[in-house]
Amino acid sequence: PAPPAAPAAAAAPRAPARERTRLPPRADPAEEALRVELAQTAERMRGKNCFAILGVSERCNDDDVRASYVELAKRFHPDRFSGANDAVRRLAEEIFGLVSHAHEMLADARRRALYVLEQRRDERDAAARAEGERALQAELEFQKGEAALKRRDYSAALGYFGAALQRYPEEGEYHAHYGWVLYLCHPEDPTMLQEALEHVKRGAKLAPDREKPYLFLGRLYKAEGRAPAAEKMFTRAIQIQPDCVEALRELRLMNMRREKEKGFVKRLLRR
Repeated sequence: PAPPAAPAAAAAPRAPARERTRLPPRADPAEEALRVELAQTAERMRGKNCFAILGVSERCNDDDVRASYVELAKRFHPDRFSGANDAVRRLAEEIFGLVSHAHEMLADARRRALYVLEQRRDERDAAARAEGERALQAELEFQKGEAALKRRDYSAALGYFGAALQRYPEEGEYHAHYGWVLYLCHPEDPTMLQEALEHVKRGAKLAPDREKPYLFLGRLYKAEGRAPAAEKMFTRAIQIQPDCVEALRELRLMNMRREKEKGFVKRLLRR
């Protein structure tokens, strides 16, 4: 008998057809231009007050508000963009929402007056918060400067006092400390001494009830060789703060030097 036929070779699995890379559909140039226009409009309106959104002044009347609202509603009502893509529709809805809210807030004279008052209050509150934050940051820099001054790191102290002064130039203590440390950084420079004096004088003018500006003025006058003016400043510092140990020490040293000079003169006269 004939030998059995060999089994047919198993058919090799067919390689899967290469999938074609699907490219995103091309954007309609006109629709893309519309999206950009709406995005720019929305960006301009975000965060603006109601007058700016409608493009009217605070002195506008009811007719001005109504006319502006009607014009903007015609341009940006979402129904106009019902056939556009999602991005365009969302932008139109956002813009129309901003316009509608602005119209609601400004629709009549009473609402406009209340809105203006509210805006003024918000602006004052924001300004007060900013002022407080500015003062706080300046004080933190000033405290760093005081610590550096105690370490006798005059260069670092000058930087910290300068930062405090830049943030809050209305504070007399900052001017006074900056001027004093400026001198300590350049004790042999007459030009720096004069600049230091200007800062400390400014500090005394801004903070006449603080003893430190007068203490520093006394020390700077002493460095200039103006002993009577220095003594006057030290005395003023003690009048403001009787426990100002540094001013008391300066006056004690001046008195000791004066007594020593008197004794020297007496010895000369006896010869």
